[in-house]
Amino acid sequence: MQFENILIRGIMQYCFELKNQSPEFRYLMHEATEECHHNQMFQEAINRIGVDAPGMPWLMRRISWMIPGAASTFPVSFFIGVLAGEEPIDHTQKGILRAGKDLPPLMSRIMEIHVAEEARHISFAHEFIKRHGPNLGRVNRFIVSMLFPIIMRTGADLIMIPPRAFRKEFGIPRKVIKELYWKSPESRARLREMFADARMLAEQSGLMTRTSRRMWRLCKIDGRPSRFRSGPPVAFIES
Repeated sequence: MQFENILIRGIMQYCFELKNQSPEFRYLMHEATEECHHNQMFQEAINRIGVDAPGMPWLMRRISWMIPGAASTFPVSFFIGVLAGEEPIDHTQKGILRAGKDLPPLMSRIMEIHVAEEARHISFAHEFIKRHGPNLGRVNRFIVSMLFPIIMRTGADLIMIPPRAFRKEFGIPRKVIKELYWKSPESRARLREMFADARMLAEQSGLMTRTSRRMWRLCKIDGRPSRFRSGPPVAFIES
């Protein structure tokens, strides 16, 4: 919910700078409308469950106002950030729904709605980066190619790793959390699997270079790219 709040503000900032007749304007307004509906849906679920959900780490909540301003100044990086938040949770929710797990009806319905509507949003971000990435100047393209994996890994950690308050409330040892996110071979493979589509996008948009591949490796999200978006998971072998 907090991530999509930041996304909505960024979309509004980006649209503020668009010229008349821009085809992006109408689409992004529809996306912002759907994201507002998602926020209402998530908040209502939290209210009905009756348990506080603090969300992102304290520091991220304090600096969140700075991020939307990047949408009009650094739009390619902003939409990479959009994918950094959307890809991990979309991948996770699809996996849960495909597995047919016995979920509370409210959670199941929320996931179904979210996966269906996020498909359009992820598709737009992919097309935006594929169209604008190759047109970046040489220096900007180098910078963005290096930032791409850093942004994706940061987004995954913010979205997927439970906050400290959660760990304290349920007495989960820090060692256990580290194993789950992302120290064990299984969790490292899962982390890499989340970003197969992102690696494919980096290749297609000219943002995967010999140097940036090293950054993907340092961020521990390197590996084979998808053959097509939302394709079946790629098996990884830990070296």
